[in-house]
Amino acid sequence: MEDINKPSERRDFVVLAGMKNDGTIEFIKVYAIDEKLAISVLERFLTENNIHPSDFIVIQKGFEDVRGKEIISTRTEEELGAMLARLGLKLVSNGVLYLEGRDSIYQITAISKELLEKLSEKRETKLPIQEEVSIDLSNVGLPERYVKKMLLVSLMGDTFILNRAELDIANVLRKAVKGSVSIPRLIERDSVIIKIFDEEIHEVKGSYLDMVIVTPPVVHWDSHIDDMNSFSFREIEENVFEPPIFMKAMKGFLVLTEPPRDLVVMLLKLKRRGEMRVTLNGRQFKLPVDFTIIVDTKYPEKYSGLKFPIRINLPPLDDDTFSQVLSKELGINVPMEIVSMFPAEYKTFLGVEILVNLWDKLKNFEEGKSDIELLKEMATIVTGGVI
Repeated sequence: MEDINKPSERRDFVVLAGMKNDGTIEFIKVYAIDEKLAISVLERFLTENNIHPSDFIVIQKGFEDVRGKEIISTRTEEELGAMLARLGLKLVSNGVLYLEGRDSIYQITAISKELLEKLSEKRETKLPIQEEVSIDLSNVGLPERYVKKMLLVSLMGDTFILNRAELDIANVLRKAVKGSVSIPRLIERDSVIIKIFDEEIHEVKGSYLDMVIVTPPVVHWDSHIDDMNSFSFREIEENVFEPPIFMKAMKGFLVLTEPPRDLVVMLLKLKRRGEMRVTLNGRQFKLPVDFTIIVDTKYPEKYSGLKFPIRINLPPLDDDTFSQVLSKELGINVPMEIVSMFPAEYKTFLGVEILVNLWDKLKNFEEGKSDIELLKEMATIVTGGVI
């Protein structure tokens, strides 16, 4: 690889940097054709500029949409240049990257810990948005009676859902939640860094050095498959921590499927206090807590006595609703006399999903049979031959 600091016309990577008047680099953004190259370029840039990797922290990485752009240079990144200028930094680069028709390109953004502390002490970023969270169930495909019940979630109060309909609450909310909220990329306390923004969880709508505008997050934890360690801090590098998942649900929803009662009690108490007190690497501090709890259960007796502002009862599908939902999913008419052949435990949203998968297999396996014959055969299979 050639001298990484030498300005050049490139087709594989480019480095943008934010520099003080004395030449100190506080901000680095690498664009490259893939992740492996981006990491390699960042490491080489740090080495050649005598920057210790521990003095910088990655605040964002992933593919960036570059449709409509032919190149990336300091001229095309005027908004970034203006933002850095407000922090006393000048945007410089090691040349021009020709995109050659690409729709997206990988990027890694890192800032110095000194700049991070500066941003934490004095919020320079003025976010040009009005935060709003709403629920739009019009395109989710739920029967009307379930739509009316689920709309109560839009009140943003901690919610208890008796889910005998076996509705995939988290998936429905991810499709239905609209709006924008701002969250910090990181929280820094006494040289300890907690990473809030997570590329795998948050849907980015706007990006700033210290803050990110995202769709209100929906974070799901299922006691059947997920670990209790999800509610602990985890050190990923020296003095840098991954937070509990409820902190990643900041300004959004934390959906808990059949959670332990003690966990729900703890989270409700944290919500009432509005903050959590933690000790990390011998340092004690307080962190903000701001999320909506949704308990998703079929066994309400486990949570008796716990007080939730909102309670929603989702009963199993009655025969008419089951017929409508299954007919829609299969693309055929399921008559009521066939509906009566299916056991009650399949008259839920999860039951319909299982039946649709079975239907697809039967269609391929039993070619030539009519829809009614296949429906009867499917009912026989799920009942074990007892109808």
